[in-house]
Amino acid sequence: MSTAAESHATGTLVERFSLKTLVESCLVLEEGIAGIKDIDIGMMAGAGILPGPFARADEQGLDDILEALKRAQSEWGDGFAPPLILERLVAQGRLGKKSGQGFFP
Repeated sequence: MSTAAESHATGTLVERFSLKTLVESCLVLEEGIAGIKDIDIGMMAGAGILPGPFARADEQGLDDILEALKRAQSEWGDGFAPPLILERLVAQGRLGKKSGQGFFP
């Protein structure tokens, strides 16, 4: 049986991996290595991350993800700095599912 501390640690671990996956996916996108759809498909097929990082971010809300990354950066360091593309999308009002478009239309 898991304790509350173990449950919190697991939640923190999942949040940390999820946020870092999105940061790295954005960096790959910004560097022009692959497109949004290709990255999501690659992460789903190759890493078993369902849904892919961009689809997941759109579902959760890009504004909420941006705030979570700002908190993560202050807690865990600059490896969690919000990617420029995410900041731009939020500034444009592209918040994902709640606004009708985010990384995906």
